[in-house]
Amino acid sequence: MNATVPETIRTIIAQAGGQRISGAFAYVGARKLTYRCARLEGEFRSSRDSRLRTDLAMPFVDYEVGLQFQVNGKRGRVWTMIVAYEPNDTYTAWLVEGRRRRGQLGLKELACARDVYCDTLKGVIEAVYDRAIRDHNDGFIPM
Repeated sequence: MNATVPETIRTIIAQAGGQRISGAFAYVGARKLTYRCARLEGEFRSSRDSRLRTDLAMPFVDYEVGLQFQVNGKRGRVWTMIVAYEPNDTYTAWLVEGRRRRGQLGLKELACARDVYCDTLKGVIEAVYDRAIRDHNDGFIPM
């Protein structure tokens, strides 16, 4: 793991099973990992809860600390998962779909799990993904 990645983000990755084949990232087909964290050393938590902002011209998941990555989803659509580190020392796993309709940008919440503890993060990421695949892609995982 790169030493320039903040300790908080390295912890999230480890709690999700790391980048091993048995980890959540392999399970969901994670790619294009990016993060938000203001401090490199030590634990750093958000000052506010994450939330879906749809009141602006370009909707987005508003979070201060966390990890974001694309996952295998519906063909022709971009599915993005966000694992936000919340002020109460839990995580929120968001799965959203970016959309473009008639020149308008949109964001649809496919699934969300709040108050996720560190020891269940891997399983919750996989469960959120499974639920979205079942509900929004007829149970089919594209390759």
